[in-house]
Amino acid sequence: MKTTAQVGVDNKTDYTLEKHSTYNSNLEGIRGLAALSVASLHILGQKNYLDPTYHPNIYFGYLQAAHSAVLLFFVLSGYVIGLTTTKDYSNQELGSYIMRRAVRILPIYLIAISLGVLAEPSDKLNLVIGNLFFLQNFDKYFDFSLHPIAGDAAVWSLNYEVLYYLCFILVWRLKPKIFVFLVLSILISTIGWFFPSFPQFIAGYTSGWIFWLSGLLLAWKVKPSSQTESLFPLISYILLFHATNHFVTGKSILIGLGFSNSVASFVNFSDLTILPICILIICEITRRYFDGFIYLRLICFLIPIFHMIWLIANGSVLQDPQSLVASLFTMTAILLIKYETSANILQQVTFLGRISYAFYLLHMPIAILMHKYFPWQGTGFSFSLGLLIWLCITILLSSFLELVMQPKIKQYYLN
Repeated sequence: MKTTAQVGVDNKTDYTLEKHSTYNSNLEGIRGLAALSVASLHILGQKNYLDPTYHPNIYFGYLQAAHSAVLLFFVLSGYVIGLTTTKDYSNQELGSYIMRRAVRILPIYLIAISLGVLAEPSDKLNLVIGNLFFLQNFDKYFDFSLHPIAGDAAVWSLNYEVLYYLCFILVWRLKPKIFVFLVLSILISTIGWFFPSFPQFIAGYTSGWIFWLSGLLLAWKVKPSSQTESLFPLISYILLFHATNHFVTGKSILIGLGFSNSVASFVNFSDLTILPICILIICEITRRYFDGFIYLRLICFLIPIFHMIWLIANGSVLQDPQSLVASLFTMTAILLIKYETSANILQQVTFLGRISYAFYLLHMPIAILMHKYFPWQGTGFSFSLGLLIWLCITILLSSFLELVMQPKIKQYYLN
């Protein structure tokens, strides 16, 4: 990383922020890649999801880091909320915050739910209504269960996001020490893993909240560098991101030590090994560096490297395709560490970032409809054709919702 700018931790309070532009086209680019990664899992990673009688080679399914991408969304969400919520809490500011979130989330979400029900109309009415109110969760609420709708399982993460938006109001209003809040969340997440009888939905929420709070802390406590541009090994970082996703190092360590949890939440304590690379990528893109940043970078390399070495030492690296691909990602990341580039390269995919919310919510129901009604299926050619048509439909519809409909709704309700 080549930078000579003075950087450091902001000595202002957690709740003040200098006015500056909050839009970052490079962050939009990484958000777009993350949304594409989630879609790649379902289309290429889940067998026969797009085509009922044909699926490409299994290795195509590893060209994604979907789970880590959703966790990166959480960090990005906390970061953006931290940048855009700059004034002290008041009833007027609270109303403005809630209205902005509702206008951003609800219109496209309601359309996605409707499209999901159209794709899979078998869900009971109470489940659909629960999803409309963001109650969907893969975990049980004690003895009560309400899963995401079958036609759009991707909506599970909106349950987390909306909860974090509400929790942020308490942070904003009560002004607790954010670091204490973070430590408490880590403690609850830890308890959730080591004591499976603990309510796993609570442990899941706090595990994701750790990622969200980390983004908030970056926005509130770490000053951006004054340098307009810096070079860093972006491609190497993206490869590390994929390697860390597929190694599932945290879970492997815990199980290796004899601490398994078969009922753990979809987001859980073992995911914390993914947090460093999420923070690293966002810090580099936004040029927010802090004391000890070099150690963060080192940790991001060491996590997959040590996992790869352990697999090689045990002779098991070739026994599992996922481990093999993760090892290849790791070795390539090491080879490319000296290839530094500007974050501005991400502006090439800014468009995808601008439509990423709709793309994320719409890609599954559109794929299910393609699965059911696309007339040509069963061959590599028909799969490729279906993939292209699915991608075009999803991008076109997402573009209309995000770039045409959403600005009109925003103008009507917020201006």
